[in-house]
Order: sequence, then structure tokens, then C-alpha cells
Amino acid sequence: MAKRIPHITEAELRIMKLLWQHGPSTVRQVLESLPMSDEDRPAYTTVMTLMKQLADKGALVVDRERQPFVYKPAVRRDQVFRHRVSEFLHEVFDGQAVDLVLRLVEDEQLSVEDLRQIEAKVRQREQVERNRPAD
Repeated sequence: MAKRIPHITEAELRIMKLLWQHGPSTVRQVLESLPMSDEDRPAYTTVMTLMKQLADKGALVVDRERQPFVYKPAVRRDQVFRHRVSEFLHEVFDGQAVDLVLRLVEDEQLSVEDLRQIEAKVRQREQVERNRPAD
């Protein structure tokens, strides 16, 4: 059975991204890795609270044997992003993936390389579908 992906807020997602990038970290290490100027930097207790919330949700695992505690992701980056995109698709585009993709292609400043990557992914998917056995 697939692991349920908890709801992760925008602030929590910033912390998760740092942990996916840097690996297991303490609250202090996460705080110091946040890409902000000193006046924008949250308080240590704010980061600690966010990380505790993530642990309570099951998104982080806490190694309490070490002092200070070390946190590591309990969910993979691709799982969280897939879940977030799925939520966005259903909430904003009523589940109509074609509307989302067309909006990206029409409205965003996609580079030629971006478009080539999209086309390559579409061709790969078409190939998989052609090779899938009929029911």
C-alpha cells in the first residue's frame, strides 16, 4: 500500500527541500541553510516548530539518540511533488490535465529546450501506451 503523503505547507516545503538537498540535519543547520537575508531569517524556535510539525505529520523522522536531534525526510521529494501537482490539478483545473499543460505551454516563457523535454516525455508516454497489453 502506498504511503499517504501528508499536507505540507509552503513554509514546511522550504524546510523539506533543504533536507532533501543536504540530507539529515539539525534545526540549526536547516536555519543556517535557509536562503534569506538576516532580517528575513525566521527565529530558531519557528524552524524548530515547523520541523516538529513535519515530524508529527510523518514527513520527517527524528533521531532522538543524538543531541541536538537530527531530522531526515520520511517521504521522497518526487512523492511530495507528485501529490502537490495532483492536488493543484484537481483544485484549480478540475482534474483536466490537458488544460494545465496547455496553459503552461501557452502562458509561460518556456525555452525551446523546455518544449523539447516536454515533447520527449510525451513520446515516451505514447510508446508505453502503445506497448501496453489490451485488457
